[in-house]
Amino acid sequence: MKGRLNLRRWTALVVALVLTVVLWGSSVFVFTHLSHDCTGRHCRVCHELAICVSAISVISEAIGTAAVVAASFQFIKYTVLPYFAGLFLCPKSLVDLKIRMDD
Repeated sequence: MKGRLNLRRWTALVVALVLTVVLWGSSVFVFTHLSHDCTGRHCRVCHELAICVSAISVISEAIGTAAVVAASFQFIKYTVLPYFAGLFLCPKSLVDLKIRMDD
């Protein structure tokens, strides 16, 4: 079990590093080539700029969606589930259990 958890941590670290490098590299390319000499309709630099901007957009949207999902999961876990557990798993009363209180 410990080896599996360690594998998950390494995988998460590698994915985070790859995303960071892609975001950083795309941003640097966009900033350095934003004012290039465009050759016209089939400009390769403009095509690469469009790809980099698209990558930045997709990754930032995915990170935002993941943050919302993680926050809502925490909200459901600590707020909604205990509430419904209290509604549906409520204990029986002494009358339902037919316990006599002869004190």
